[in-house]
Amino acid sequence: MHNFEDIIEKYKRELVDFSKQMSVHTVIEEEYREAVSTAAQLNTTEAVTDIDEPEAVIASPLPFADYEEFMANNPSTGVLRVQTFAANRSFPVKGASVRVYVKFTNSERELFTGTTDENGIIDGIRLPAPDSSVSFDENSTVAPYAIYSMTVTNPGYTSADFDGIPVFDSVKSIQPVELVPLSTNGRAPTPEVVGNESSTLFGGAV
Repeated sequence: MHNFEDIIEKYKRELVDFSKQMSVHTVIEEEYREAVSTAAQLNTTEAVTDIDEPEAVIASPLPFADYEEFMANNPSTGVLRVQTFAANRSFPVKGASVRVYVKFTNSERELFTGTTDENGIIDGIRLPAPDSSVSFDENSTVAPYAIYSMTVTNPGYTSADFDGIPVFDSVKSIQPVELVPLSTNGRAPTPEVVGNESSTLFGGAV
C-alpha cells in the first residue's frame, strides 16, 4: 500500500500531465491544492479516531442558594413572551395575571408580575440568563439557560403552573398557556404543573 506522500506525488504527476494536454494549468493547480487539503484532512481524521476522548456532559441547572448567587451566574438577559388562550386556542384570555419567579434551594423570588392584553399576550418580560458565550464552549458543562417557574391565573379559570421554563441570552422564549374554565359548581380542577417542553425559542436580538 502506498503511503500518504506517494499518493500525493502520484496524483500531482497525473494532474501535471493532464494540464499539459488541456492547457488548464491554473484549474489543475486549484484541484491539486483541494485534493491535498482533502487528503490531509482525511489522514488527520483517521488519526484522531484512534483517540477515545471524553465528551462534555451538560448538567441541568440546579437551584441556586440565593438571589445573589443566581444573579452572579446569570449576567445577561433573555426575553419571555406569554400567550394565554382557552378552548383549544379558540380565543385568547385577556386580563390573566402572570407571575414569573425563580426557585432557590430553600426559597423563591418573584421577578415579574403582569396582566395579559386583549389578545391574551404579555410580551417583553426581560429575565436574567447566562451569557451566550457558554453555548459556544464545547467543553462547558454548564447549561446555557436559566430556569424559571410561572403561575397564570384568571377569574373563572383554574390556575396554570409551569416549572422548567428555559430562558437564553438574547433569545425570546414563547410560552403558550391554555386556561381551563372552572366547572359549573365552582370547583377548580387540580392545577397541572407543566415542564419546559411546552416552550418555544426564537433566536435573534430581543
